Amino acid sequence: MFHIGASLLLFLLAMISVAFSVLIAVKPAADPANSALLRRANFTSLIEITVAVVVLLTGLIAVFTGPSSLSDSWVWMSLMIMVFYLLAQVFVTKPARMVVAKHGSAVKTGMQVILQIGHVLLVLVAFSLMLLKPA
Repeated sequence: MFHIGASLLLFLLAMISVAFSVLIAVKPAADPANSALLRRANFTSLIEITVAVVVLLTGLIAVFTGPSSLSDSWVWMSLMIMVFYLLAQVFVTKPARMVVAKHGSAVKTGMQVILQIGHVLLVLVAFSLMLLKPA
């Protein structure tokens, strides 16, 4: 149950990150409003990364203690999705958000919003794999 709750929290945080990316994209430049939004977005991102690690670890614990095994393909797909999610969040999305808030162009702003929406879609796919457990 803790794993499912953390997964839902991760989805909520991913949606909040989309909202922050859209708000930052409204005026992509260096101004006081964007710096406050950027601080909040970075804090949300830190919590999001922490919750994603918790989801990853509790998922592995659930696999070891539950009826599923590591030989199931859905376990490996979910694991790869979450690892990709974490790496993309740290090395792609956060630097993109920092660039847009300082001196963003229309292309950079659009890409930042698309990256955040991609994170939401990754969480949805991982969550559906967890619930459906396809063979």
